[in-house]
Amino acid sequence: MKESKLIFYLDKDNSDLYFTRKAINSLGHRVNTFLNGYHLLQALRNCTEQPDLIFLDIDMPILNDEEILNVIKNSDYFKHIPIVIVSVAYPKKLVRHLVKNGANHLIKKTRYAELKIALAPIFLN
Repeated sequence: MKESKLIFYLDKDNSDLYFTRKAINSLGHRVNTFLNGYHLLQALRNCTEQPDLIFLDIDMPILNDEEILNVIKNSDYFKHIPIVIVSVAYPKKLVRHLVKNGANHLIKKTRYAELKIALAPIFLN
């Protein structure tokens, strides 16, 4: 039996959070969701179990993806946690910038069935 992973997922859209939670749960993993970056960082600082993976939507209110990525990757305690950036589109300049600043994966927001397929390889690492 595969090990269940704890995932933190940040998105400003409740419906995206719902479908992503459903897709990740169907793969046998647990998800904590957040509507703003401040709450995600609070949860990170106060958690008894660190997440195995963090998903960040871009263009977030109250701490954007770049600010959150910077805090996580500059923390000795959190910098080992892989970060997946989620967006509808990725301009080349943005991709280079996010990868340079510590993003480990980038995936496009998509329909539920496609999301499960896109997520599966991430959980194999």
